[in-house]
Amino acid sequence: MKSAETMRIFVIGAMMSAALCAARAADNPAPPPASSAAAAPAPTPAPEAQIPFAKTNIWNWQVVDDKTVLIQDRSRKWYKATLFGTCINLSFVADRLAFDSNPSGTFDKFSAILVRGQRCPLSSLVETSAPPKKAKAKKPDPAPAPQ
Repeated sequence: MKSAETMRIFVIGAMMSAALCAARAADNPAPPPASSAAAAPAPTPAPEAQIPFAKTNIWNWQVVDDKTVLIQDRSRKWYKATLFGTCINLSFVADRLAFDSNPSGTFDKFSAILVRGQRCPLSSLVETSAPPKKAKAKKPDPAPAPQ
């Protein structure tokens, strides 16, 4: 009699253990098998940059579109400033921008570009290569002299 009761307790304990294992497995599903595309390492994003003393250190800029401005500092390094959203009129007033830096004078991803009173905050500022140079307009050939 005693051994039958011990066996029943053992069986109940084993069933409870199996139920707990099944519940834990349902909470933590196995990760899907890695495909060849997922196995490739993701490219690391470029580190965020800063332009110190922006008031006197920003030398030049080029507007790419309504969300991107290329900025050059006095040491001739180029930076790509990406805005949070579309900055209205940015393409039309590319020669009249203001750069709103932080209180220490550093221009970074927490700064903004001002366009006609509109504050356009940055989402990132990273170093980039110089933009391609514009091709010079070729002068037209002179008209042939009348004969």
